[in-house]
Amino acid sequence: MKNFYQYSGPNSQTLHGYERQYKSKTLRRKGFATKTEAERNLRQAMNDIDALERGEVRCKPTTAQEALNIYRRSLDIRANEKGYQYAHNVKSSCKVIQEFVDYFGANRLIRECTETELREFYQILCFRRSLNKNSAGVFIGRIQSIHNSDQKAKPDLVNWLRPTLKVNRKPEFERRVVEDSEYIALVNILLNPPLAPSRRNERNALWREAGDAVQLLRMTGARFNELLRMKLDQFQWSKGMVRLSASKTENERDLPIWDCIRDVVQRRISEGLTDAEYLFPRARVKTFDNAIAGACRKAAKLAKINYGRANGFTCHSFRHTFVTDMMEATGNDVGLLMSYSGHRSLESFRVYLHPTREGSILAKQRMNSVGELLGTFEGNQGTEGTRGTDASSDKPLKIKEVAS
Repeated sequence: MKNFYQYSGPNSQTLHGYERQYKSKTLRRKGFATKTEAERNLRQAMNDIDALERGEVRCKPTTAQEALNIYRRSLDIRANEKGYQYAHNVKSSCKVIQEFVDYFGANRLIRECTETELREFYQILCFRRSLNKNSAGVFIGRIQSIHNSDQKAKPDLVNWLRPTLKVNRKPEFERRVVEDSEYIALVNILLNPPLAPSRRNERNALWREAGDAVQLLRMTGARFNELLRMKLDQFQWSKGMVRLSASKTENERDLPIWDCIRDVVQRRISEGLTDAEYLFPRARVKTFDNAIAGACRKAAKLAKINYGRANGFTCHSFRHTFVTDMMEATGNDVGLLMSYSGHRSLESFRVYLHPTREGSILAKQRMNSVGELLGTFEGNQGTEGTRGTDASSDKPLKIKEVAS
């Protein structure tokens, strides 16, 4: 028999509770705002007892705050293997995601999240002066990553149909390849820096590291973080291959050790700029990435190069340059280039494809030749700049009688 009762709360409000004996167990709870909630909770408690007798494992439904804690812990673990900037970005992202959890309801079940609530929070972010639509779209993607991560970690979310919200993000800065003249000027000033007013030796050592890093970025197409933390055992000299470990996707790929790569690495080893483990020993310092990027920015300013995100040219641009250059050199061998760059899908690979000046010239020449085709047929007028032919007079049609 179900025993439900009412009682007065601290503020004289009416609350509900229940107490029942079920299969030699006492089920007792109170504090419900309605009798319906009390009945639902009792029914769930009875189902849990039945499931335990059948040998089933029942888990507690995941709340929004628990979902964020699981996601944050997984990112913190990954941050231990990455640079300082990654850990800083994790903290910034989780700070905004916590705002969504508070807006959605920290104690609400994450399964109750819908596309409408994602869209409403996206609109809230878009109206902030400190964020643009692209940044708001990034945070919405992070929230959806929570759903994906928790579905793999929590049994109660296995059959959950996650809400999705597709946000059209427009590139804020145009990406481009690095011209040969820009590459030469940047490397030259990094390897031969002008006199510094103070801390000259420290500045020269840092710029030398940046000069070698820029060369290897251009020669390997590696990501900035994965190149700076390369280890010497990744170079398989007997096989003539270097193994790159992707810091983003955690995939590994092999790249031939071309002579230009060999020269830069062997020069660092012979000059004592490496240690027993790392190609760049200062990579152990968390802020090494920012120091190299800052050196490139200052050197580019001295060389009068349009460096920076607004000009489409950063250290990551050398990866775009590598892919575009190798596509032209290999005759558009997409399979080979994807194995070099580490991409697994054409959708992510095509971002690194950029039109070249030579390709534009060839396309123009081809279309001009197509236009000239019309001038080769008798009776057709040639296009502008080509010679056409005169049409011959057509014979008039004659009406003939047909026998019935």
